[in-house]
Amino acid sequence: MTGDLISLLIHDLGLPADRLTDDAGLDHAGFDSLAVVELSVLLADRFGIDVSDSDIRNAATLGRLDLLITSRRSGR
Repeated sequence: MTGDLISLLIHDLGLPADRLTDDAGLDHAGFDSLAVVELSVLLADRFGIDVSDSDIRNAATLGRLDLLITSRRSGR
């Protein structure tokens, strides 16, 4: 995962660093419905990208979420 995503997850959302692996599911990583909404807002504020709550939930793993965010940031 990119450092930007890890930083958001640890410092802004307060998720446990030891659970943040590429293959971790969102539930295992500590996401709840509020964290999903907060991440969506943070991505819009910090990076100017639109990643909906459902996009985040549908990513299923942190690795896939990272790929989604990276592709949106690069405009692909």
